[in-house]
Amino acid sequence: MTDFYPDKMSYIRALFAPENDTQATARASLTGENDKISIYAEEGKLLQLLMRIAGIKTVVEIGTLGGYAALWMAAALPPDGHLYTIEKDAARATLARANLQAQKNISPLEGDARTVLETLSVKGPFDMIFIDADKLNYLHYLDWAEKNIRKGGLVIGDNTLLFDAVWQKELPPRVRQTALEAMRQFNLRLSDPEKYCSLMLPTQEGMTIAQKLF
Repeated sequence: MTDFYPDKMSYIRALFAPENDTQATARASLTGENDKISIYAEEGKLLQLLMRIAGIKTVVEIGTLGGYAALWMAAALPPDGHLYTIEKDAARATLARANLQAQKNISPLEGDARTVLETLSVKGPFDMIFIDADKLNYLHYLDWAEKNIRKGGLVIGDNTLLFDAVWQKELPPRVRQTALEAMRQFNLRLSDPEKYCSLMLPTQEGMTIAQKLF
């Protein structure tokens, strides 16, 4: 431990979110665009903290990428806990299976999440869903979560600021109007105090966290 760090996030990560060897290997395997869209270590630790507070045993993750977030979440599961993670892209799914092969409490699933989720429904209700995938389908995933996440469970969406598009008047570059409308509706639904106790955190890309009340 040193006294000085290049920036505040380096300090936070060193003290509160140090990676273990498996997480570091998974992080190192992410290159190019994969590295840019992965969660950060402090976000992984946040997921762990929320899971422990809420007593989470079963998790569904949509958007495995290289398995980095899955490794953070799986580390917070009790001995009888399990995480199912879904990845549509074949190359990313292959990478994730390699990074997760030693993890007995993680089941990597390849395919379109809209189809895979229906096959998982029989294993529910689940304690938590973590959504970090294609933005156009966030509302579909939320529909599934409202039926298959238990009362008191967690619904968490990443990238919910959508490159800051959700709060701006003008559409930023690289953001489609359809994606913007879907994300605004996703956040609006999770902000309903009759259904959720929720908050959006201004992380790097925005993370909306909601406890299901119904």
